[in-house]
Amino acid sequence: MVINRDYKVAQVYAATELDEYGQETLAPLSKSITLTFGLYNHYQTEDPRYTNIDYTGLTNDEVDDSMTLELDNHKYKVEFVNPFGRRKQVFLRKLL
Repeated sequence: MVINRDYKVAQVYAATELDEYGQETLAPLSKSITLTFGLYNHYQTEDPRYTNIDYTGLTNDEVDDSMTLELDNHKYKVEFVNPFGRRKQVFLRKLL
């Protein structure tokens, strides 16, 4: 399977502080990452860590669970990262 042609560029955001409604405000960082991106199938596991996951991705860039990504005019919260293997596996939740 060739996934190199499916890489997309995502803008990285970081939570700065809480607004008057208790929501995190997001500030864009001056970096972006490239990742592949796809829907996550919830029927693969019963693990509770995966219950809020909507999408999964693969990247070679540095990414952690404090980041929010913007891809195709939608924002996605990085829930957790599996750093083992040739590429990091990123689990994402779509923000409304």
